Amino acid sequence: LGMAECSAATILVKLSTRSGELNAFAVLAIATSIVAVSAIAYAISSGAFIEFFPAKLVGTPAIYAYAAGITLTIAVGSLFKGLSLGPASVVVPVYGMFILGAALLGIVILKEPFTGSKAGGLALAVIGIFLVAR
Repeated sequence: LGMAECSAATILVKLSTRSGELNAFAVLAIATSIVAVSAIAYAISSGAFIEFFPAKLVGTPAIYAYAAGITLTIAVGSLFKGLSLGPASVVVPVYGMFILGAALLGIVILKEPFTGSKAGGLALAVIGIFLVAR
């Protein structure tokens, strides 16, 4: 479901910016407002804030969450800007390299195991992205 929705969102961003009436950051503002409202509604309805204390907003997990928000803003902003400038068939595979980056960071920072099959899969992903983006 997530893959299908990301694929659809990419095409919708491209369609939104293609005419030039909306620039990439206007589309980003609209889209992220919907995401924010939806995330808050889901968090409330799932009980995530039942035991909410302001002190939770300043601890290490909160700092990671703030950093995730900043990096996600840059990442999605870059994707939307890229989609407004170039073909989706090139921009999306290059953006998709985040999968490789996240896998490598998981191995280096989170000390996740690095196996031969992971190395092969990552190499094939790079080759696949290169071929699709050409």
